[in-house]
Amino acid sequence: MAETVKILQAPQAGLSDMAKLQDLNVESILENIRQRFEADQIYTYIGSILAAVNPYKTIPNLYDFEVMEAYDKRHIGDLPPHIYAIANDTYYSMWKQTANQCVLISGESGAGKTESTKFILNYLSKMSQASAVETGNDVSVEKCILQSSPILEAFGNAKTVYNNNSSRFGKFIQLAFSSRGVIEGGKVQDYLLEKNRVVGQNPGERNYHIFYALILGAPDEMKQKLGLGAPEKYKYINQSGCIKDPNINDQQIFSEVNEALKDMKLNDEQVSDVFELLGAILHIGNLDFITAGGAQVSSMSVLKQAADLLSVDEYQLANALTEKTRLLRGELISTPLDEHQARDSRDSLAMNLYARCFHWIISRINVRIRTKPTFHSVGVLDIFGFENFEVNRFEQFNINFANEKLQEYFNKHIFSLEQHEYNAEGLDWVDIDWQDNGECLDLIVRKLGLLSLIDEESRFPKGTDGTMLDKLHSNHAKNGFYIKPRVNNSKFGIKHYAGDVFYETTGFLEKNRDTFRDEMLTTIKESRSDFIYDLFEDMQESSQPNAAKKNRKKPTVSSQFQESLHSLMSTLSACNPYFVRCIKPNSTKAPNAFEKTLTLNQLRYSGMLETVKIRRAGFPVRRLFDDFVRRYRPLLGKDTQSSHSQHKCISLLSSYESTNQKWQIGRTKVFLKEDLEIKLERDRAERVETLVTKAKACFKGYLARKAYKATVAKIVFVQKYCRMYRQRRRFLNLKDATITLQRYERGRKARQLFHVMMEERRLEEERKREEQRRRAEEEQRELERLKAEAKLRELEELQAKLEEEARIKAEEEAAQKKREEEERQRVLQKAKAIETAKRLEEEQAKIRAEEERLKLENELRIRREEEALRLEKEEAERLVEEKRLEEEVRRREEELAYAMQQVMTHFDDSIAQLNSPSDLNLDKYYGDMFEEADQDSEYQDDDPDEDSVSRKSDDLQYWEGYLNMKCGGMVNTWKKRYCVLRDETLMWFRAKQEALKSGWLMKKGGGTSTLSRRNWRKRFFVLKGIELAYYESDSDGAPCKGIINIKQTKDILDSSFGRESSLDIITDKRTYHIVADNADDLSEWFSILMRVKNANEYELKQMQDEDANPKNAIGTLDVAVIDSVVPVHLQTKPNAFAIITAERVFNMSADSPEDMNGWLKALTQYHKGQRTYSKEEILMSGWLTKENTGTISRPGITRKKRYFILTSHSLDIYKSVDLQHKLGAIALNRLCSVTVPDDKMFKEIDYPPELVIMNGNRRSPPSGNPESNRRSSFSFGRKSSISGLATLSRPRSNSRPYVRDYDLPLPTNSPVASPTMRRRKLSWGKKSKIKMDLRTAMFQGGTWKFTIHSRRYSYNLFTPSNDEAWKWTYAIQEVIDSKPPIETPSQILIKELREASLNGYNDEIDKIYKLNPILRNVPYMLKSPLLPLPYGQIMSSNLDKGYTTLQDEAVKIFNVLQGSEQLPDPMPVIQGILQTCQDLKPLQDEVYCQLVKQTTWVKDADNLNNLRNWQILCCMCCTFIPSRSILRYVRFHIKRQVELSPKTQMAAYAGYALEALKRTRTREFVPSRDEIIAILGRRDMNATVFCHGGGSCQISINSSTTAGQVIHTLVKGMNLDSCYNRFSLYEKSGLVEKAIDDRSVVADILAKFESQNAQNDDGNKDSRFRARGLSDRGKPWQLFFKLFCFLDTQSVKPDSIEYSFLFEQAHEEVIRGKFPATDEQLIHLSALRMQFDKGDYVHGDWINDLTEVYPVDRLKVKPKEDNDFGFQQRDRKDTFISGTLRGIGEKTLKRLQKSASDDNILESVYRDDVSATITAIIDKWRTLKGTSAERAQNIYMSFMRSWKYFGSRLFEVECHDGRQTYPKNIWLSVNKSMVAVHKINDPNPLDEFPYEKILSFGAPIPNEYKIIVEGRRSELTFDTTEVFEIAKLMKAYINEIVKKRNMIPA
Repeated sequence: MAETVKILQAPQAGLSDMAKLQDLNVESILENIRQRFEADQIYTYIGSILAAVNPYKTIPNLYDFEVMEAYDKRHIGDLPPHIYAIANDTYYSMWKQTANQCVLISGESGAGKTESTKFILNYLSKMSQASAVETGNDVSVEKCILQSSPILEAFGNAKTVYNNNSSRFGKFIQLAFSSRGVIEGGKVQDYLLEKNRVVGQNPGERNYHIFYALILGAPDEMKQKLGLGAPEKYKYINQSGCIKDPNINDQQIFSEVNEALKDMKLNDEQVSDVFELLGAILHIGNLDFITAGGAQVSSMSVLKQAADLLSVDEYQLANALTEKTRLLRGELISTPLDEHQARDSRDSLAMNLYARCFHWIISRINVRIRTKPTFHSVGVLDIFGFENFEVNRFEQFNINFANEKLQEYFNKHIFSLEQHEYNAEGLDWVDIDWQDNGECLDLIVRKLGLLSLIDEESRFPKGTDGTMLDKLHSNHAKNGFYIKPRVNNSKFGIKHYAGDVFYETTGFLEKNRDTFRDEMLTTIKESRSDFIYDLFEDMQESSQPNAAKKNRKKPTVSSQFQESLHSLMSTLSACNPYFVRCIKPNSTKAPNAFEKTLTLNQLRYSGMLETVKIRRAGFPVRRLFDDFVRRYRPLLGKDTQSSHSQHKCISLLSSYESTNQKWQIGRTKVFLKEDLEIKLERDRAERVETLVTKAKACFKGYLARKAYKATVAKIVFVQKYCRMYRQRRRFLNLKDATITLQRYERGRKARQLFHVMMEERRLEEERKREEQRRRAEEEQRELERLKAEAKLRELEELQAKLEEEARIKAEEEAAQKKREEEERQRVLQKAKAIETAKRLEEEQAKIRAEEERLKLENELRIRREEEALRLEKEEAERLVEEKRLEEEVRRREEELAYAMQQVMTHFDDSIAQLNSPSDLNLDKYYGDMFEEADQDSEYQDDDPDEDSVSRKSDDLQYWEGYLNMKCGGMVNTWKKRYCVLRDETLMWFRAKQEALKSGWLMKKGGGTSTLSRRNWRKRFFVLKGIELAYYESDSDGAPCKGIINIKQTKDILDSSFGRESSLDIITDKRTYHIVADNADDLSEWFSILMRVKNANEYELKQMQDEDANPKNAIGTLDVAVIDSVVPVHLQTKPNAFAIITAERVFNMSADSPEDMNGWLKALTQYHKGQRTYSKEEILMSGWLTKENTGTISRPGITRKKRYFILTSHSLDIYKSVDLQHKLGAIALNRLCSVTVPDDKMFKEIDYPPELVIMNGNRRSPPSGNPESNRRSSFSFGRKSSISGLATLSRPRSNSRPYVRDYDLPLPTNSPVASPTMRRRKLSWGKKSKIKMDLRTAMFQGGTWKFTIHSRRYSYNLFTPSNDEAWKWTYAIQEVIDSKPPIETPSQILIKELREASLNGYNDEIDKIYKLNPILRNVPYMLKSPLLPLPYGQIMSSNLDKGYTTLQDEAVKIFNVLQGSEQLPDPMPVIQGILQTCQDLKPLQDEVYCQLVKQTTWVKDADNLNNLRNWQILCCMCCTFIPSRSILRYVRFHIKRQVELSPKTQMAAYAGYALEALKRTRTREFVPSRDEIIAILGRRDMNATVFCHGGGSCQISINSSTTAGQVIHTLVKGMNLDSCYNRFSLYEKSGLVEKAIDDRSVVADILAKFESQNAQNDDGNKDSRFRARGLSDRGKPWQLFFKLFCFLDTQSVKPDSIEYSFLFEQAHEEVIRGKFPATDEQLIHLSALRMQFDKGDYVHGDWINDLTEVYPVDRLKVKPKEDNDFGFQQRDRKDTFISGTLRGIGEKTLKRLQKSASDDNILESVYRDDVSATITAIIDKWRTLKGTSAERAQNIYMSFMRSWKYFGSRLFEVECHDGRQTYPKNIWLSVNKSMVAVHKINDPNPLDEFPYEKILSFGAPIPNEYKIIVEGRRSELTFDTTEVFEIAKLMKAYINEIVKKRNMIPA
């Protein structure tokens, strides 16, 4: 603290404010600054301007917190000069001036601008924190702003010659303050980033800090991941020679940046993305190029590292860097770049990557500190200073230009504006001269200025730095601010405000050209990294594929710099500026060193002397009179008599300073010096404090008295309630006691009565028990007596029995036996009877049941017969009724036609006034009229913004009212309708539209009764304004059951009652539960209710205006299709008028003449006479033939010639060029489309050749509908000759045709005179005259067709020339592309979900899903697609597959997804969906969205339907890559579902889909069945790869495994890493094969095989295979592994695997006939092959298949000459090729070959030659007896290697050479070093072309291959079907040459 006081109280050296200098000159200013600098007082005032000298050392305690507190609330001048004083003044000026403030910090590089910026930000942050502590607010924003500094410095600062931490960009940091002085937010705006520093630096300078910090400070793991090594290895940071600086700690910078990025809430993935991009830039800098057929990347390994870090394909990136493409008539033409252009592309890519990354980082900082609605702001500008090096380049030119603009801004505010205001206010003032740099700026920026000439030369293809310098000299040599060197060199100079600077022009144009071409942008946008894509998402391609329009100029670096500077100056102009002028005391950055010359120069060019003068003499403080009086009213006092503000100002100021030296009075303002203002402010503060103290005292007294009275009132209130409480307690106690006594007394009496009743009950019970006891005793005694008597009787009887038994014992025994036997028999009989009865009873029951059943069946049969009879009767009655109705309809149509003809009789006079008596064919389409006109004309649509566009009237834009209408139909009656004319569309409604929305809804809650609150009721809801009313029904008189004020509702939420499509309307009193019929209806209700709730009055008015919408109308009519509007005289309708179109007549009747006149004026506003267009409106115009495709209302095809005008909104259609009769308009929006011109019109229309009419040298079919042609009739003259063509108008139903005749000579043998025409009842004579349709004559030239697809219709348009068709196509497509994209609700919600997820608002995400059923699973069918899909029919070969429109196909797929759980086998459905998406590319995103919708918010994650949808989603993720926005949405959805249901089957599928999206590549075929099975099992699939000799192996692949990866696996597995040649995968079928590109997906190849096998099963195998160019008699397709590039065929060892591959492929070339050898040599090779395969010849051996050892095709056409190389050729007269073909001539042989329909025929023709060849081979085979297989193989290979060009791939091509240098049919040989041309079977080439001499090669058109060779006048052109194979092979050899030259191992 003591040190702080010491600093503030230290004696000031010199003067602290140079405005007080007595001797005012530059020397005195310099001396004053020097004195203060030596005393460590680096700050000096010039009024309110601060001059700061960089001390290049740390001054102790100068910036302590105590110093900040000392300057708080202090005026400038109260304390010694300090940067904190400026910051403090800006902070408090926000309230004093109620305006935004800014601080401009300027000075040379190294003057301390960046440090000054930090000090100001620190001070403002501390002030904000102090205010936040008082108010209790969070202070995280201040911390974030300060923590962003390390990021901005690392990415935006670099070491220069004069400064170790020089800002290479301008930043304007804007701090937004609340009204309490707290920083509420902030914003960082970057300007003028020096992108060129990324790719090049001056000697002794460094690149941006972040590159060195990344390499030197990153951990080893990160550097290994990024592939980074020592900094010396990277060109972008080592070319200046300065890598390390002892004053810069790169490790610390990396650590600070890493922490700061995390503080900015960047997650680990985003931080990693940033560092990966920086690593990619370093690798891109190491890319170099060589010339080999154009520029080629020299180091593919470096390219691969950069491509991997950017997540792009390395080959695509290489092509983007080395080739440029352009679109020519629908075809992409690729042109190779040279080395210089390729390096420019590389540097442009690096610069744009870094600049985009820098802007993205700043945007993330701004998100972190985003601004809320605030009070005012303070901005701080820190930008690079003026630079003048020994060698100044393009960067210094732009930097110094920016400083010129800032100096102009400084001069404008300090000198120009201030002195202008003094003079305008009439002050006593003498102008001060100052240095104006306006002329210097004019030299740079005016028309034909330096920037303009540099940009012009940069865009010139052949422009060089020398030609640019010549233009600069020739245009500006005489300018006083331009310096032309006396010695001719490559420099020019400019006299800047800071001195003369000479600029070296070498490299000017290269740095100014922004060579970031569209190819690179496309490649970058295809990156799999969302981060990389986001950087370039908003960057559009600079050119459109439009040959008719000039490509838009690409912005150069200087033009972008200029635009950025203009934006900066616009921002500064909106703020009140403060200036800090930083001064550099020496050029060596040494402390305590003061160079007078350097400092003096800075003082001079900064205008310091003039600044001191004007600050000393001027009045920097100025206020309006009223403002001054209002501000200083406390100082005026009550004795001021005058009421005029000016007099009050003079009175107050005179009391302070009577000499008028420190103030003056202007016309409207008071002007003060700063010290006088400080004194006024100080006195005001004291006076205000005194008054405030008094006010506080009075107010506190008032509060005390008020509090006392309130306390007394409260005490009285408490006493009252206490007394009341005490009395009430006493009363209640007494009451309770009384009740207690009563309770006890009642209890006593009750108990007494209870005891009495209990005693009586006891006595009664005792009496009853005694009686019962007596009765029991008597009964016992009687029982005992009876027992005794019975016992006596029994004894007597027993005695008698014993006696009797003894007598009859014997008799009884015999009788007993007999009785027992009888009894047994009786029992048996009884049991049998019972069993029989039971059986009979059951049979009877069955009989009765059967009878009942038969009876019921009979009754049912009778009822069915009766019902059938009744239904038949009803059906008969219905048919009779339908027939009667049809007759009635037919009768009424006839009556209508007659009535309309009668109506037209009354219109003749009116129509005649419009001069169109012959053009109105009014009854042409009367049969198509209908009652309410809910359909419009041929070009009209229900939505006026889509298909019915016309211009808006300037006078009458809106008209409405009731009209009586009669528009035809079955019942031609007048009806009253409410009509609205708006946006050139006439709409009519049943009644006036008052409700915003209405409809039926289910409601529960809100009623007055209990039932209404508990039960669901169906009510009709009507929303009018802010009131939502519900009725019992939708009738007019229905009673209203309730009204809800939407504005007063608390919230409107999705219902939680478990019902779908429901919402809750929550009010203060109750909650209304509402359920809609479906999700779409609910979404509409929710949207309109929320809009009403949040809308203001103006928005409500707009919503009410929107009610007049065509979708709500019962009929619409586009004003553009109205031919005329005429008044009609009707007796019953005096105010009637008629609207006449090309198709119908609308009769209207108004209520008054005024209304009728208003409607007539409004409707005819657009159709007053001839329609005129301005020149700017018409983009293109001309005659076209229009063919309408059939629609529901008008089936068939019609073709007419119309005049078309293309505008920026629509394609207008007129009947003639005079534009008087507009037939309609085709509105063009973003969903419209136009197909490319098609020259196959005749094949598509398929007219008979007999109907072609000759017209010059052209032939064309007649046009029109065949039905209408059959109905037409022709008339002919007998004597007149035909000299033209006639038109036939369509006749009326009851009139003869009227014809305009033209003459045409028609020969008697004309093709028109055909049986087809005779079938139309036409007769021909020698001199006949034909009357036919003029449209046919017009159509003769219409041979090129293009189609326009709008929302409801598709139009085929025809032009006579190809060029005209392409011009129309490009022009229409350009209008479509200029329209804004159409967004569906789903897309809008997806964006909201993305924003919420980026900001981490999980609650907001849940709310979005909850309130929008369109995003989640619902059981309802989809009515329309979720995404906008292009209009129109699918016009391609896909029509053969049964597709209709994209919209219909999308809905069909959704319906399938809803019922997927019911499918027994989902495989066909999955393949069908995938195939549809493959055929119709726009549906891929749509299906992704549908799957996401159906897998969201599913109650049971593992239910079958959900798992099926997830399986389909997995298949989609393995097959198609969605667009970037949908890809993000899908990833977000998958991760969210995994988080919600982590341990489920669904989560397993989700994880698989997420991994698949990371590796999926573009596919050409949908997955095969095996692949889908593997995907559903979440596993890899197996593929079989074959090789020579019948070997094969199984490899494991997934849906994204490429052929290159398989090759790498096989090479590793076979131990072929060190082989001499290169391998590849092939598609192979027999002898036909095709090399597979390394980037091709293997699963795609297997899917193609499956597709071809399916075609093979269909019986079309051979034809379809041949159509693909890959067939060999239907043999199975295989993946084959073999050699591709033959780099060294001589070094391969015989015992290696590679040798076996080489041998087999050499033999393949022989049997294909692609090896130059004689017949004897081929016989020898065949014999060697047989010896190798089978060993020694054994008697009886035969060659069953000659094609396996010999080129049989040579037998069919024998070459003329045989050349020998390696074997002695023997002359022979009779060779073995002497069979049946010897006597056949060449023409006969060709005819036989051409007529052969099967290969077996040719085989029979050549049978004798084949037999002879086999015999010769066997003879030779016999001579090889004893030769081992290895020996035979070596002999075979020795012969093959004896050919000098062995290893060349021979292609049979047809040569087109104008000079006829080569034969027509030749061999094109491609090998490792060159391309050669051979005659067929000639081993020696006709010509050789090394790759170094080849400038370019490729296929400009299909089946045509071109090679351009250096030094050759004409290009080589070949016709071949193998153009891609040739180009692929040449490219591969060139890449190998590049690798070899750069010593890069494979």
